[in-house]
Amino acid sequence: MALLFGGAGMGIFVSGMLGGYGALMAELYPTEARATAENILYNAGRALGSMGPLVVGFLVNKYSFFIGTVFLAGLYILDLIVTAAFIPERKGQPLR
Repeated sequence: MALLFGGAGMGIFVSGMLGGYGALMAELYPTEARATAENILYNAGRALGSMGPLVVGFLVNKYSFFIGTVFLAGLYILDLIVTAAFIPERKGQPLR
């Protein structure tokens, strides 16, 4: 039951993260490079993310389900911190 409800909660946050991705990237890149930049960044993230089940499965097998889940949640928290620290705020600025 914990996996069912915990997985559903994580899924909601992942969907929300992807929902804001297009709007954020559209503000950061000029029109001429926007599609290319978004596709490269999105697909690079997918390529790295495809290793997630392997890494989490390894952690669960070697340590415990709790450690695997904490590792995955930690990645989301790290993403939030890195995004807040390094993505510039564009509110009120003209688009290029």
